[in-house]
Amino acid sequence: MNIEGKLVKVFDLETGTSKAGKEWKKQSILIEQDTKYNPEVVVCFFNDNVNQIKANQIGNIISCNINLSSREFNGKYYHNIDGYTCNVTDIINRDKSIEEDSDDLPF
Repeated sequence: MNIEGKLVKVFDLETGTSKAGKEWKKQSILIEQDTKYNPEVVVCFFNDNVNQIKANQIGNIISCNINLSSREFNGKYYHNIDGYTCNVTDIINRDKSIEEDSDDLPF
């Protein structure tokens, strides 16, 4: 899946060690989508994918490839939004190309 919006906040980097002794790191970002209801979404990046965030600045319009997942614990379900890529998008040029294509009539 893909999510697109304005990068509003980059949360602090979290690190730790798993029970198996492996080091891990996690960093989350807050994206504000152009939707009427619930526009803010937090996307989490893990381990090497954390590097995807560093090239972006607050205020940039970004596009992230994500994976949605849910897990059950004690009868309740918890949801995760894990990010894999995070790139700056060029919405202005994309919107112009859509407008140009919309003038293309079949007759």
